[in-house]
Amino acid sequence: MKSLYLLWTVLLTSTLSFGQIQSVSIQASGLTCSMCSRAIYKALEKVPNVSNVEEDIEHTSYHIQFKDPAVVSLENLKKAVTDAGFSVAWMEVNANFQNVEVAPDSSLRLNNLIFQFVDIHKQNLLGKKKLLVVDRDYLSDKDRKKYGASYQSMPAAEGNGRIFHVTIRQS
Repeated sequence: MKSLYLLWTVLLTSTLSFGQIQSVSIQASGLTCSMCSRAIYKALEKVPNVSNVEEDIEHTSYHIQFKDPAVVSLENLKKAVTDAGFSVAWMEVNANFQNVEVAPDSSLRLNNLIFQFVDIHKQNLLGKKKLLVVDRDYLSDKDRKKYGASYQSMPAAEGNGRIFHVTIRQS
């Protein structure tokens, strides 16, 4: 029993030690007034598992925190913005890493999501990093063209998990 407990502790520690999503930031496009901004704010507040939405009207951006960071849905956040009648100009996943090595085309699971890195150099991630989602509908077409040649859109990964293509955004 003691060895089973030790094995469980090692497995749990190893899966939690690589990284954890802290929050998500979104910039919306198509807004013309403060009422537009308010509509997105209210829509994001209704997304399951969202605990707090901070609104920056000047930059039309939103910083979202979660009740349970282990269950984050980028699709639901994007859908809230589009259902409010607007589009996502960019989406950024804010994560905390514990010395994780990444390279071009490498992938890793953070919380319940799978991320594949594009347009980066091999490096170790330590501390807080911003991952810019470069997939269609998560980044403006103009900005997405910068990354289009560096990856091929891929179908769903293991199970029903979707792969999100990301690059590391410089602070």
